[in-house]
Amino acid sequence: MEVHEVTLPVTGTPEGAARARRTVMDEVSGWCRGAVTNELHGAEAVAGELLANAVRHGGAGTASITARLRGDRLRFEVRDQSSAVPRKLAGHPDAEHGRGLLIIAALADEHGVEQGSSGKSCWAEFDLAARPTTSVFPQPLDQRS
Repeated sequence: MEVHEVTLPVTGTPEGAARARRTVMDEVSGWCRGAVTNELHGAEAVAGELLANAVRHGGAGTASITARLRGDRLRFEVRDQSSAVPRKLAGHPDAEHGRGLLIIAALADEHGVEQGSSGKSCWAEFDLAARPTTSVFPQPLDQRS
């Protein structure tokens, strides 16, 4: 079974999280050349949410993201220095924040948190073989017929 893995540092800023998401998805897209692009949209959204949560709630210092493709299983793991476990919020429908874990739960096949001696690791996994070839996300306007 072929295994691909990349780990990237993430600076504690929204820009750093966005840069890490783009870079890690470029790597994953290279590994998944046979995959329909739409199959990876949900994975990219989850990677973005994990990174945003680490930057917003992960405490001072640098976080990291690891992407690992083992067979048809894609896993994202974001480590930060906070020991606080993420929790779902029952926020107001108009709130700008508080939906990250709901998005992760809706899009990932599995997700969780592992605590360590120097922080935590939030992870999400996708079974790419079980993914439908159509996306739950609408096509961009320029690709609609």
